[in-house]
Amino acid sequence: MYAFALILLLILISGLIAYIGDQIGMKLGKKRVSIFGLRPRYSSIIITVVTGIVIATLSIVILLTAYSGLRQALFNINEVMARLDRLDSELMRRTEELDDLRQERQDLLDSLARTEEEFQEASRELEEAREEIAELEEERDELDFLVENLRLERDELENQIEELNIELAEVSDDLEEAREQLVYYMDEDIVYRRGEIVYSAVIEGGRSENEIINDLNQFLSEANQVASQRQVDVDDDTGMSLHLQTEDILHAAQVLYNVEPGEQLIVSLTSRVNVPRHDALRADIHINRNFVVFEEEEEVGSKVIDANSSTSDIDRKLRELLAEINQESTRRGLLQDMDGTVGALDFINFYQLVQEIRSHDGTVDVQVKAREEIWRQDRLSDNIDFVIREIEETAAEEGA
Repeated sequence: MYAFALILLLILISGLIAYIGDQIGMKLGKKRVSIFGLRPRYSSIIITVVTGIVIATLSIVILLTAYSGLRQALFNINEVMARLDRLDSELMRRTEELDDLRQERQDLLDSLARTEEEFQEASRELEEAREEIAELEEERDELDFLVENLRLERDELENQIEELNIELAEVSDDLEEAREQLVYYMDEDIVYRRGEIVYSAVIEGGRSENEIINDLNQFLSEANQVASQRQVDVDDDTGMSLHLQTEDILHAAQVLYNVEPGEQLIVSLTSRVNVPRHDALRADIHINRNFVVFEEEEEVGSKVIDANSSTSDIDRKLRELLAEINQESTRRGLLQDMDGTVGALDFINFYQLVQEIRSHDGTVDVQVKAREEIWRQDRLSDNIDFVIREIEETAAEEGA
């Protein structure tokens, strides 16, 4: 804006100076004034030229005054030209550097593109690697599961091996015991078989410690007297023929003490091994709850038998009846003997029963009833009665 105002000012001043010069020239021409002795016409020309010089000089002075850079450029043109050359050289150098930078930029762009491609390729490879890792992790989990199963199987096999080793040791002990017993069999008679009841009694539990201990001492004393009758080894110092573990006696006392008051318990002593004559009787203590298995007059079992059949058939039917009674009594809790029975009839009683059946005519119903209450420790053969009743043919056929 400043430059336009300056130019306008120069135009106006130049026009004014030209106008003034023209007026001066016209006046001098009319007055026919001579300058430097020249003709008026030439004097007018000189005034016009001077006017133009004044306009140019004034314009230059104004411009040089207004613009210091123009003044420096006008009076220091060589330096300005040299500076322009330097600037041109610098511009060329900067242009070359710019071209180099542009080339480097292009190279960087190309490298970036290649890097982008490599990155995409690396991303694909990374994704594939992740998928492979996921598959490997699944395989690892499966392998861990298999390893865990194998470890459990190994532990189970080790436990089985340990149990087998324990069983083997027990079998070895049993074999050694059997070997020792075999030596006894060759030289001595057996007075107690393994598992045979030496003595049994009912003791009331749930009482004071002193009462329990007194009952156990009496029980052991009575058991010792019974055992001494079989010609077993008797300790000269204590007079005891029984060899018991102290822990078993304490355990029995604890069981008797901890039950409900008034509860009846069957305490039994059984031979731990076969005992030859004059040998030590090692026994174990067994405790069972005592309760009524059959009420008085309760039917234990029954069988329909043809009294006119042969003795062997009657014998077979009776044995079947006794087997059924034995099975039912065992199921209801009656304690078994070491031979697996709950009390067997002797030969005489059995023969008499066969003969009594044969004395009837036709079919008979043989009922077995409890003579009195049969408790768990009782023997069935000592507490039953056989009731034989003749029945009609129709009823017999239905019963058969």
